Amino acid sequence: MRSRTIPLWALLTGALFANVANAQVLTQQPAKRPVTAAAVPVAPAEPQTPPPSTVPSRPSKVVDLRTSAAGVTAVLTAPGDVIEVGQDLPFQLTITAEAAVTLTPLDLAESLGAFDLRESDRVSSRDGERRVTTVHFVATTYASGQLELPTIEIAFKSADGAAHTLSIGPLPIEVVSLVGAEFDPNNYRDIKGAVAINQGGWLWWIVAGVLALVIAALAVLTIRRRKAANLRVLTADEWANQELELLAREGLIERGEVHRFWVRLSGTLREYVERQFAIAAPEQTTKEFLAQAAAHPAIDASHRHMLARFLSAADMVKFAAHEPPQDECRNGLASAHDFVRDTTPVRTDVTLPTGAAV
Repeated sequence: MRSRTIPLWALLTGALFANVANAQVLTQQPAKRPVTAAAVPVAPAEPQTPPPSTVPSRPSKVVDLRTSAAGVTAVLTAPGDVIEVGQDLPFQLTITAEAAVTLTPLDLAESLGAFDLRESDRVSSRDGERRVTTVHFVATTYASGQLELPTIEIAFKSADGAAHTLSIGPLPIEVVSLVGAEFDPNNYRDIKGAVAINQGGWLWWIVAGVLALVIAALAVLTIRRRKAANLRVLTADEWANQELELLAREGLIERGEVHRFWVRLSGTLREYVERQFAIAAPEQTTKEFLAQAAAHPAIDASHRHMLARFLSAADMVKFAAHEPPQDECRNGLASAHDFVRDTTPVRTDVTLPTGAAV
């Protein structure tokens, strides 16, 4: 006759329910005393400027700023002055000076204010007796609203050795938000009234809860150890698609749990980027995370723009009480699928038929 071994977690479960039943017999009927939540006076909220609309307040126009002094002429051009959040805006700064003029190298990274310098290059040439210096640079920002590219200071020395500074700018630029402003940031739920707290027998329930967690952990650990040998490590895109499909099946959109849906969705997409491109940034803000992702050579401009649009929209839901309609939520899920598909590298591994020569 074969003996059967009773698992440790099964014995602990039996002991747990026996102790709880005994505790309930010995414990008197608990008294319920209402605990009243004290109202904390709140200072009047300062007026807040709502975020800009998704619709630009003015049409974009070509940038063409010109200025000159002491034999030096500077021209700043750009294709437009209305952009979306995270969109790259290319500039060209052309400086024409007499041959005897000495220009001081520009430090654009410290001169762009709310804008981040993405890339830049400098080319010098001659036009007769004059020297032409052309600086191409690309700027972007993850802020929104009516911003300003600060004045660029061009320092130089004239032929007689005198120091001069030529200023060009500032340049107003409108950065369009990626979500609407149809929400009230001051619409908070008030403090609820008194809540009756059961103060009898709570210690036994705490002990029971701890034991239940220990038992559950032991059971899960046992199951995982048995299945560990058969598990295959998922690639980043397989993991992301699995999580997105699970999120779609849970029906959070249909139940109106929009905030929980966007937290799960943006967290999945962010972790996918960390796994796929080896970016370790678990505690970074959205702006810091996007800046690090933008510097990765495998993430091109279109993917960077898509990621900026998505995470900025998710932040408006998570932190600004924005509640998009169900269709927008479904579009967000579809966009996440598209982003994973478009950024998955093409696999070159091929499975050969059995017995085929290599």
